Amino acid sequence: MIQRIQSIYLLCAIIFMAIFAFNPFMSLTTPAGTYQMNSLGIELTAPAEIVTDEVFIVSSQDYIIATISALIVLMSIIAIFLFKNRKRQMLVCKINILLYIILFAIIGTLLYSNYTFLEATTFKTTTFIIFPICSLITNWLALSAINKDEQMVRDSERMWTRNR
Repeated sequence: MIQRIQSIYLLCAIIFMAIFAFNPFMSLTTPAGTYQMNSLGIELTAPAEIVTDEVFIVSSQDYIIATISALIVLMSIIAIFLFKNRKRQMLVCKINILLYIILFAIIGTLLYSNYTFLEATTFKTTTFIIFPICSLITNWLALSAINKDEQMVRDSERMWTRNR
């Protein structure tokens, strides 16, 4: 049924990832200015008043975070509508968890490479960096609820065949 609790969990995961995708989640301060990272890349938001021979880029489009975020949202939508096939729904949720791990690895790699390339002095994260973690938790809760439903169906089938 579409009213099951795992559908609510998956809907929350979709909302968290949609909010994450459209907001900056990190800022890097360099001698050239302040850069903000979002799911579409990195861009200069506050240029320094005096720019010397420091590394200076205006914006860099890197759609890998946006692509993985969109895949996570798409897979969550697919999982919601696979309510009649719990095994396939669990498989989609497990693939989604793998995509979250890849997303976290890419965010960490991009942060490290931009931090060293731009010779940043500080970096700050915004509260939006927590949203993929919240989305991962709600996806895991959906997976456990689907697993609980599957176990309940197996137990009822076993009791049905034993009482015959």
